[in-house]
Amino acid sequence: MSAYTDKMVNEMTAVASWNYDSASEFAAKHGLSVRSVISKLKNLELNYTPKPVVKSAGQPRVKKAEIVVQIAESLGMADNAEALAGLEKADARSLTALLNQLPC
Repeated sequence: MSAYTDKMVNEMTAVASWNYDSASEFAAKHGLSVRSVISKLKNLELNYTPKPVVKSAGQPRVKKAEIVVQIAESLGMADNAEALAGLEKADARSLTALLNQLPC
């Protein structure tokens, strides 16, 4: 049994072009997930424009391991940085915030 009624499919095919926002609105209106709606649009071969991929502002990426080494250096643990290796599993933003709070 499909989650999509004939009325819903007709409503979908009546729209000329879909994007993430319109798929989200349709999903909310009908109690469906956005992912399901996008999948159905593709299955029906309807025109769907995905949301653009947002890339960083061109700054080089800093690896979390590098941030952990900087934290170790700030704590005077440069010779024993591997003791903090578990920190690499933390979120990069959290690590950066921690590093910014440490004395230089």
